[in-house]
Amino acid sequence: MIAVDTIGFLNRVTGHQLLLWKVIATTTVFALAGLQVLLAARFYGRTAFPANGGTAAALHRWSGRVALVLAVLVAYSCVAGPAGPTSPTRVLLHSIFGIAAFVVLTVKFLILRVVKGGDKALPIAGISLFLVFAAIWATSVADYVTAR
Repeated sequence: MIAVDTIGFLNRVTGHQLLLWKVIATTTVFALAGLQVLLAARFYGRTAFPANGGTAAALHRWSGRVALVLAVLVAYSCVAGPAGPTSPTRVLLHSIFGIAAFVVLTVKFLILRVVKGGDKALPIAGISLFLVFAAIWATSVADYVTAR
């Protein structure tokens, strides 16, 4: 089983602290999602941070790429590996929000690459993605922290 070997590898690499690694990565994704919203607000003239729009665009692209890679790694380890403290409701909600994150990401990429003139829908997709990441964080990291 490749998934078991991958999780075993990740456990060894993290010093058998895979759950802690997932908590840190998920928190990083959530923070980067917040940064994404702030940077996108610059595109729409809602904030002056950062002062240079080109810098905001570059930061938005690169922080989005990092967030996406981390989100995929965490999602894979969640599907293939052990979860943390579980309760049926938390796991159900976490799973629904996890699926929703990738649905919203797909919609956002479709708006960016396929739909012509869909720029007006991007803020809705971006804010929705941030809220979904917040829900994922609340049903995983918050649960992990309060269980300690």
